[in-house]
Amino acid sequence: MTEIKKIRSRSPSPIGGNCEPKRIKADSIVIGKETRFSLIKQLEYYFSDENLKTDSFFQNIMRSDPENRLLVSYLLNCSKIKNLGITKEEEIIDALKGHEVILIEFNQEGKAMIKLNKNLPDLESKKKTKEKNLINSKDLHAGGCILKIINLPETASWSSVKDSIKEKLKELQPESQNLIRYVSQTTQDGTCYILLKPFKNDKSLIENMELAFGEENISISLASQDEARKIINSVFPRHIQKEREKELNKQKMAFMSMPIVVGGQTFASIEHLRRCIKEVLEQSEVNTVFEKESLTYKVLLSILEYHPKREKKTKGIDSICIRIHENSTNKDDLCSKCFYIVRKSPDGIEEFEDFSINKCLQQLSRNPPLSSKLEEALIENGAEC
Repeated sequence: MTEIKKIRSRSPSPIGGNCEPKRIKADSIVIGKETRFSLIKQLEYYFSDENLKTDSFFQNIMRSDPENRLLVSYLLNCSKIKNLGITKEEEIIDALKGHEVILIEFNQEGKAMIKLNKNLPDLESKKKTKEKNLINSKDLHAGGCILKIINLPETASWSSVKDSIKEKLKELQPESQNLIRYVSQTTQDGTCYILLKPFKNDKSLIENMELAFGEENISISLASQDEARKIINSVFPRHIQKEREKELNKQKMAFMSMPIVVGGQTFASIEHLRRCIKEVLEQSEVNTVFEKESLTYKVLLSILEYHPKREKKTKGIDSICIRIHENSTNKDDLCSKCFYIVRKSPDGIEEFEDFSINKCLQQLSRNPPLSSKLEEALIENGAEC
């Protein structure tokens, strides 16, 4: 995607390690406006009901104090506070002067403590968000349909079941070779499980399939997702499980090499997108800003939608820029360059937050944004996208 190079940029206000020299006076601690603004915002997030209701660390410490307080010194160990260059309690105390909700008190030993001008919310367990895996978690039939037959006659053996299914599949798919991967032994109550190889329209063709045993027609059903999971783990032998996993990996590799649409731009594959983003990072100067109308911004914003914390990350974005990462030890190293989200406060002060492209691309690869026509074709051919 050569167009992504055509970026519109401007030079923002100076950013980087030397933009805000700290001036420490004997009677007070002074931090820059930008750092102060970011510090207050971070503290407001830490002590918001939204965070506290799932933050067992802060909650447990505060509830262990008779007045629900927290030592300011604890905050100096938080990575977000460290990233702002805050190393002294006095800097936090100074930033919170006059705050209406987050108050500063001193205990009997003279240590500074956070006291909230509100009640602590009830602690809730964090909801585990299920990770969308490209194939496995979406449909357990993606590696081949898992079938269940019940009420088989006593005379029906696994080999007779296999032969009957083989003949039936030949009628439905004359051009296909052997589509059966595994047939289990029949149980005493006449139940048998089958694993097929994937083929075009497999699930829809199997829906109304019946097998003839003597004068009886026995219907075949597609196992539910819960049933399929149990069958895979407890019925299929290990070598059959491995064959199924190979099939899923083959499908996954095929998905990874398919064209995707990100930010309205088509890329040949996920790897192509990754290379283009890397090229932008390598060839763009530090302090380059990608405005909302630029193609690069649109692509980066679409990628950011796949971030595990996308709601928090995408809120109030003004632009995206390239900066030297705050934790970098070598400012001349290419690896120290990083994409940053730029937000503006009501007073026009710029706030910067880094985000991991790799985290976004990992999530994107699990559920790639294929073109709608390609998705329809894949579903028709029996692949789950």
